[in-house]
Amino acid sequence: MSFQYQTGVAGVQAGGVAVGGSGRAMVGGVGGVGVGGVGVGGVGVGGARVVGGGVVGGGGMGVGPGVGVGVGGGASCGTAENCVAACVCAPPPGPAVMTFVGQGVGDYSTETNYKYVGMGRGDLAMVAPSRMIWGRVACVSISLAVLLILVILLWPHPFTTTTTTFVPHWTTTPPPHHGECTFWGDPHLKTFDGSRPSFYGAGEAWVIKSSTISIQARYMGTKYTKGLAATNAIVVGGSFMQGHTIEVGTLESRVLLIDNQPALQSFGTVHVAAGITVTYNQAGNLVDAAAGVWSKHVVHMELPSGVRVTVFRWNNYIDLRITMPGGHHIDGACGNFNGNPADDTTEAIQQRVGARVGPGDLLFRSRATVHISATEQALLASPQCRAKYTTAYAACQAELPGAHKSAMDACILDHCYGSNEHTLRYAKGMGL
Repeated sequence: MSFQYQTGVAGVQAGGVAVGGSGRAMVGGVGGVGVGGVGVGGVGVGGARVVGGGVVGGGGMGVGPGVGVGVGGGASCGTAENCVAACVCAPPPGPAVMTFVGQGVGDYSTETNYKYVGMGRGDLAMVAPSRMIWGRVACVSISLAVLLILVILLWPHPFTTTTTTFVPHWTTTPPPHHGECTFWGDPHLKTFDGSRPSFYGAGEAWVIKSSTISIQARYMGTKYTKGLAATNAIVVGGSFMQGHTIEVGTLESRVLLIDNQPALQSFGTVHVAAGITVTYNQAGNLVDAAAGVWSKHVVHMELPSGVRVTVFRWNNYIDLRITMPGGHHIDGACGNFNGNPADDTTEAIQQRVGARVGPGDLLFRSRATVHISATEQALLASPQCRAKYTTAYAACQAELPGAHKSAMDACILDHCYGSNEHTLRYAKGMGL
């Protein structure tokens, strides 16, 4: 490189080596613009080597194909798309150097020549443009970040199955209420619905009557009750018993029969059939606490349909307790179990099921002979019964068609005194 002194010349062109286009550099105006291909190897004033752009004189920035930018940059990029920025702080003052001072102002002009002197012998070389990598680093980093997010979002995850269990709203029917019917004494009764009818006439009567359950009682007078009836025996049958019958009487009668055959002559248990068990022992809560002075002989029947019958055997009468669930269509001395005690009077019950067990329905082996005691005859002749006699007689004729006189008198006695559970006390008050 050499400098020539030239006066009055406005602008000298330095034609650098162009690679891939007309790579020339403008040396002259501030921020000169060169138009052409990618210029490689242009040399600016002061011997700076520029890669990928035109020659920059005195610090202008040249860019790739034909872009010159301002003064004072001192940097170049290979292509316009890779241009970032250039900023150089002003150096401190130094010794005088050859400087471009403007067209027609300076005293020298420059000439640039390149001579090939052999590989490795010179101080200049053709160097590929230095590419700015920070933009690509940023681009790659962003791309990797986006890719990572996509991988996380799209990566197959194990399925989490959320099972929603729909609990149906069931309208549940509460279990049927268990009722209790009790007999004690001469005979006092309490129906399933809590009514207190009384039956004083002798004979066989319905305790529970339904399409499947049949329980009958025998009422008989005793010397201790002045001939007024007490419960003497009970028999259980009906289709729910699967063809079996169980009959229990007083201790004096020695009657404890299963299918009309003597059973359990001492304490023990008999399994009659599926769901039918009979146990004989001394356990059980008394129906009548007054009977607690005697030793207990208790028959426990566990029967189908939730029916339980407990019989307390005394010398000349029995007490009993029957428990069962509601829902059965029943009637008899234990009432109709409809929740209404008012319709469980002696008269109402006898009108519905009859005063006595009718022909063909008897579960006992035979009917007992009915006797009317002197006390009973006096009660029939009392003013209390005479006031009801006509009505009672008509009802008994309807309930016991063709019955003999003693059966009719027993029926009338029930109609006259069935609402008085203390008739024995009443009779004693009469001096009977």
